[in-house]
Amino acid sequence: MNPVTAAALERVACTLHELSDAQLHDLAAGRGRLVFTPDVAPSRRRAMPPAADLPDALAAEVAAIGRMTTTVEVAAHLNDRRFTVPVLRALARALGPTVPATGRNRSELVHGIVEGTVGFRARSAALSGGAWG
Repeated sequence: MNPVTAAALERVACTLHELSDAQLHDLAAGRGRLVFTPDVAPSRRRAMPPAADLPDALAAEVAAIGRMTTTVEVAAHLNDRRFTVPVLRALARALGPTVPATGRNRSELVHGIVEGTVGFRARSAALSGGAWG
């Protein structure tokens, strides 16, 4: 027998063992059924804290990036070495859902912040500003 099948049957047997006698009778008589539902891990991404709960320095950076209008401006701002990988990740989380915090290194995080802020706003403006017409 396939080891995966054997493990699955063992799990089914454990599940059957947890059923009451009435549930087992209903299942055996065809009045009940077992249903597979995948065990979904909870989201690891935490909700963004309110601006009042952000550290002052981080809130100031979020506000500063929000005022910037070009991708070059944001990239130049983030070129400062005080923006380490952990700081960039925290900044990405604080900037909101359009900014990925999953970059593997500094350059990926900077790229994600640039594209998720000013780049996102530029693309949205192009689509809603009559770019189709």
